[in-house]
Amino acid sequence: MDTGFKLDYPPEELQKWVSRPPVPEHPGLPGEMGKPVRTPPGQEALMKEKFKLNQFNLLASDSISLNRSLPDVRLEGCKTKKYPPLMPTTSIVIVFHNEAWSTLLRTVWSIIQRSPRPLLQEILLVDDASERDYLGEELEQHVKTLPVPVRVLRTVERSGLIRARLLGASQVKGQVITFLDAHVECTEGWLEPLLARIAEDRTRVVCPIIDVISDEMSTTNSPIESSD
Repeated sequence: MDTGFKLDYPPEELQKWVSRPPVPEHPGLPGEMGKPVRTPPGQEALMKEKFKLNQFNLLASDSISLNRSLPDVRLEGCKTKKYPPLMPTTSIVIVFHNEAWSTLLRTVWSIIQRSPRPLLQEILLVDDASERDYLGEELEQHVKTLPVPVRVLRTVERSGLIRARLLGASQVKGQVITFLDAHVECTEGWLEPLLARIAEDRTRVVCPIIDVISDEMSTTNSPIESSD
C-alpha cells in the first residue's frame, strides 16, 4: 500500500486510524473548556487543608468532571496537517505515587477520549508503593470498567520514577512506549504527531508540547512553546 509517506515500518505492521471527535462541552459544569474553578466562599480553609495532600487545589480538581472538555490549543497549521494513514500502536505508561483520584483518572480519560482507538494499545498504571487505600483494590476494579485495556502494575517497594517506568516498559504490548505523568490532560490531536515522527524513523525519541494546568484553579493555559 502506497501511503505517500516514507515509513520505517512494514505496512502490515501498522494500523489504520481516524481522529477521535472532540469531547463535547457541558456548559455550566466546573472546569469545562479548561476554565478556572474558584474556591466557594467559606471553603478557603478546607481548600488549604486539602492542598497539603498533593500540593494543588484538590477541592477544585474533585469538582471537575473526569471527562471534561478542553480547548483545542493547536496552531491552525497543526489542525490541518496530514499524518500517515498507517501508524504504529502505543502503550502508555503512567507512574504514580499517592496520586489524587480525580487527577489520575482525568489523565486516563483524557487519553481514552483523545487518542485514535486503533493506535491506543493499552494504558499501564504503575503504582510506586502508594499508601492510600483508594489506589488499591478500588482502582483495580475501576479500571476494569474502562473502554480500553488498562492494567495496574505495582512495585514491591518505593522505586522512584525511572525504575517504575522501566517496570512499565518491560510489560508493554504496543510498538511504541509513551510515558506520561499522572496529572496531565491530553488535548485534541496530541498523539498523532508523536507517532507520525516515529513511524518515519523508529529510532526517534519525541516529546509533546507542555501546557500548564494551574495548581490553584485547574485552569489550562496556552502552550509554553508553539509547534505541531
